[in-house]
Amino acid sequence: MHDPVHLAGDPEIMPHLAGIAIGPDLSDDPDPALARDIMNLHEEKAALYPEWAAQLGPLLDA
Repeated sequence: MHDPVHLAGDPEIMPHLAGIAIGPDLSDDPDPALARDIMNLHEEKAALYPEWAAQLGPLLDA
């Protein structure tokens, strides 16, 4: 998630994310805290990489 290669690839991948729908079936893990844990990871990355968050924001709002 924070590997430089992953970060460098994000701008290449983000334009294609608009066509992907991620719903409640993100995982078959029964852990009730999974959604919260994933959101925490996202928020931490967004805080570390505000330019990344700015690119991703419109896709999440769509």
